[in-house]
Amino acid sequence: MSVGKTISSARKRAGLTQEQLAAKVYVTRQAVSRWETGESEPGIDMRKLLSSVLDVPVASLLDLPDGPSCQCCGTPFDVPNMPLGTNADGTQNPDYCGWCYQNGEFTSAGLDEIIEQNVPYLMQATGYTAEEAVSFMGALLPTLKRWSGVENRNVAANLKRSNFYVCPDCGNVVWSAGEVAASCCGNALEPLVARRNDGILNATVDVADGFQRVHVEHPMSKDDYLLFIAAVGDNLVRIKRLYPEQEARAEFWLQGPCKIYAYGTGCGLVEV
Repeated sequence: MSVGKTISSARKRAGLTQEQLAAKVYVTRQAVSRWETGESEPGIDMRKLLSSVLDVPVASLLDLPDGPSCQCCGTPFDVPNMPLGTNADGTQNPDYCGWCYQNGEFTSAGLDEIIEQNVPYLMQATGYTAEEAVSFMGALLPTLKRWSGVENRNVAANLKRSNFYVCPDCGNVVWSAGEVAASCCGNALEPLVARRNDGILNATVDVADGFQRVHVEHPMSKDDYLLFIAAVGDNLVRIKRLYPEQEARAEFWLQGPCKIYAYGTGCGLVEV
């Protein structure tokens, strides 16, 4: 079943009109209509949101091939020259490919390693951007046999542990997924500690047409301005760099639940 037909069927099963579904996923009714007719398709992150809202498996919205695929990396077995995995006794394993499973053992330790290895190939095969490929694999892999019920606990790449750093001399902004030894202009940089926005910034976050739009009322003078606004989700981080005398605004593609941060020379890092 096509993605559009899956969305339409799930929407009707949930008792939702196109207008009601559009409101739940922050798009227009026309966008939902175009998805259902096949005129356009939702992005990867939007498909994740639709999966949650419509209570359907995310795999049903990912345009997966009909044939069998490796239950570790998700690569279809009909890819040319794709080897089958081997068990400890040398026999073939029908669930895993030879790139993931050899002599009864997996060749990679965790989800992050698999994603990093396969993103370039997925980009080449589908035309996805790097962000889309990471998002796709982040949605697909947990549905596969090897990863079912497994939570990714790789601290080095857990985006919920994101850190921001700012150089006091040049204003360079550094981001890391976890703790790193960061330095700039000869300065050892410490991770910024975010404060709650208890009246520190007058900020609004509006969601519409698949975007999160952030606006902060700020003087943005040369002596007091915001350096960046960032959106931190489970598997995607986006940063908008700002400059003095510029409006304190940022626009991000909707990426599901996320935290919005703003950093200013006077206020420091604030969780908007």
